[in-house]
Amino acid sequence: MFVCLYAALFFYNCLKPFGNWVVPYIHTMVLIIWLAYEYYRGNFFFQSGLIPDALYFWLPRALFALFFYSSFVIGIATVIWWPANKIGLYPVINAIGLCVLLGSIYLRWKTFKVRKAEKALIRNFYGSIVLLMFSLAFGYGSVFLFGYAIVIGLPIIYWNYIHEIKALAGFTEFTQRQGESAKPAEYAKLWEKYLASKITKPRKK
Repeated sequence: MFVCLYAALFFYNCLKPFGNWVVPYIHTMVLIIWLAYEYYRGNFFFQSGLIPDALYFWLPRALFALFFYSSFVIGIATVIWWPANKIGLYPVINAIGLCVLLGSIYLRWKTFKVRKAEKALIRNFYGSIVLLMFSLAFGYGSVFLFGYAIVIGLPIIYWNYIHEIKALAGFTEFTQRQGESAKPAEYAKLWEKYLASKITKPRKK
């Protein structure tokens, strides 16, 4: 709550002296409040969290974190210091960005309601990430962010998505080979067995 209140005051003072700031400010605060909520819930922000943390690859996670937070900074800078980068059409284009952000939040919320890994849920989650990424471009009305999202963001998201789908496929193959059924009550234990099978034991000399 303190962080959200501080952010509300900080970005108000940061954006208010410049023109066309109201909708980008609302967009910023909706994003920050949702980030704070997910942090409070202990959710993975850049991954669905439907597979164990040990199976995620750190490099695409780190690259997307750098991409996302740099996009946020570029968006704020567009409103303040980079008028040549603005799309224009305020407040229509910015309101579209806010609607896209709300759509992303809705998809993420639906994913987090179900803790069992399924391909459709993983696809929905990364779809929400794509919406989130483009919501920044619309919300701040940034021409550069559209190109940045397409050239840099989409490949990184796809890399994360494919890695998670492959991890799920490996788990599904393991349970079928073991003759196990992934019942909700046994789901965590099955993942533990799968993780144990992935650990290579040292060879005896």
